[in-house]
Amino acid sequence: MSDMSGASGNSGNFKAFDSKFMGRPVQKSPEQKLRDVSDMYEKHFLREMMKAMRSTVHEGGFVQSNQAEKIFKEQLDDHYVEKWGERGGIGLSDMIYKQLMDKFGVMMGIKAPVAKPQGPLPLDAKSEYRAQPFQHPGKKQAVSYRIDVGPAGTAAGMPGGAQGDGGPEAVKAPWDGVLLGKKALADDQTMLEIEHDNGLKSQMVFKGGVSKVSTGQKLQAGDTLGFLSPEAKSLYWTVEPGAEPGPETVSE
Repeated sequence: MSDMSGASGNSGNFKAFDSKFMGRPVQKSPEQKLRDVSDMYEKHFLREMMKAMRSTVHEGGFVQSNQAEKIFKEQLDDHYVEKWGERGGIGLSDMIYKQLMDKFGVMMGIKAPVAKPQGPLPLDAKSEYRAQPFQHPGKKQAVSYRIDVGPAGTAAGMPGGAQGDGGPEAVKAPWDGVLLGKKALADDQTMLEIEHDNGLKSQMVFKGGVSKVSTGQKLQAGDTLGFLSPEAKSLYWTVEPGAEPGPETVSE
């Protein structure tokens, strides 16, 4: 009885589990979820690479590997993969993360959508310019357009240019950014390159002159960069995500 009473008396000293063991699991942010998926794919690739490397090593001699040794090797390879991941991996995870962010970031609400461009030429219903996509040589990841211009500086045949004022059509900055460079090309063509604040880069090639803008100058969307020549037929506009400058001209 004494033992029972002692046990009963000690029941009052029983301590409940700490709340940290009973709490809800920590909810991960959308960015962390994308990062975890990217890391998972990189580790899967590394494991498959290790398996392929192991398969090239043929067993020989009098002692053959048993099942336990094979399991140990797999666990050792997993350990190597985890250590590679802790040290930054091989860069594949970062590449996958960027692609996932570009594709699903806006949908998941973790990336601001790219604002509609305000240039380089007006492409609304009133202007009647015609934009045709084309593949820029050497820029496989880019999106390129040829914007056709009507005769004598008019927009697809509209008299007096897109605005009907009789003056040359202005080439404008599509988004905010910094002018990376400007270059005079053959046949009175001009090339402009802009690094935008939204992570994109623009390259524009057209026949015409440049306004008073200098390399390194901060630009606002809609700022005038230059003017088309009266004989200009097309403007070529290439947009790419942080790519290196490509060929000097893609114009006719």
